[in-house]
Amino acid sequence: MKPVRVLWILTLVGFVIGLVGVFQRVIGGHTVAAYNTYVPWGLWVAAYAMMIGLSVGAYLVAALAYGFRVQALKPVAPIALFAALATLAGGLMAIWLDLGHPDRFWRLFLATNPTSIMGLMVWFYTLYGILLIALIVLTQRNSDAGIVRNLSLLGLPLVIIFGGAEGALFGVVSAQALWESGLTPILFLVEGALSGVALVLFLSVVLDKATEDAVRWLRGLALGLLAAAIVLEWAEISTALYAGIPAKTASLNLVLFGPFWWVFWFFHVGLGIVVPALLLLFLNRRTWALATAGGLLALTAIASKLNLVIPALVVPEFEGLRTAFTGTGLTFNYFPTLAEWLLLVWIVSLSALVFLAGVWWMGRASVQTPRLTKA
Repeated sequence: MKPVRVLWILTLVGFVIGLVGVFQRVIGGHTVAAYNTYVPWGLWVAAYAMMIGLSVGAYLVAALAYGFRVQALKPVAPIALFAALATLAGGLMAIWLDLGHPDRFWRLFLATNPTSIMGLMVWFYTLYGILLIALIVLTQRNSDAGIVRNLSLLGLPLVIIFGGAEGALFGVVSAQALWESGLTPILFLVEGALSGVALVLFLSVVLDKATEDAVRWLRGLALGLLAAAIVLEWAEISTALYAGIPAKTASLNLVLFGPFWWVFWFFHVGLGIVVPALLLLFLNRRTWALATAGGLLALTAIASKLNLVIPALVVPEFEGLRTAFTGTGLTFNYFPTLAEWLLLVWIVSLSALVFLAGVWWMGRASVQTPRLTKA
């Protein structure tokens, strides 16, 4: 069975199963989630942050191909554009469904606070979405047109701005020691670029759309961004632990040695750093290894977002708060409910459907390109 057919089947199955989560969210609101007074954000916010990062990284590939005329990346650039649009749609759907009153989202457009990072980002996302659609249409007609290059270059500062601003949403919250840092926006950008490039690598190999030169470029980008992400994360964690700020140290200890230590050490470090790095470095001529490395880097990107969002919220702001008040919802414990996981499956499946539909549309008028030789 062809890989694209397998992806269609998995996506449709996930979409149908995930509809249970959608129904529960619509009927039960936030009561179906494990949120409470102290932990108002969880799995869906982490998914939003991850998917927006994927879009940033995927667009980077398209910008290099169309804007900077890197010919080696031209065969995979359409895939990058569709991946950028699909993950943007998924990320926005995740944060929209996380809102207490999703029906009021339009107020962000009509009453945008110019000093609000979140308010400004709504406009950036909108402009970015329009630009992606325009590029998809224009590149199908003539990918070498001057307008394609100009729009591609215009979109690059746009994704850098909202990609960094996404990290700034957390980085400027002085009340949360784990979030507040000048490195947070930069780390969001680098991790997003890494996961998006890795996603394009995975998709282009699995769908048999990549040339040898394209894979060489994507592998090099992934390794470089992975090295940068490791350095930034090491700097953030090591300096925080050395400084010994109680609130930040408590959150980091929870990440490293708490009940869910395996999210950091197994998923993030093991499957998200060590295994992909080994595959990219030593098995780079094997198509299955390249696809596996790209898939792992993209999939495990959610681990770093979960380790950022949740540990900061489950640590009390001051000693004694945990026992100062008691009652329903006054708890610092959080683990996603089945309804949260099901809704996430639906969101990811919806994003995949957008991508697969785009690839199908693109394939109707595409020309054949040299394929990557199977190992």
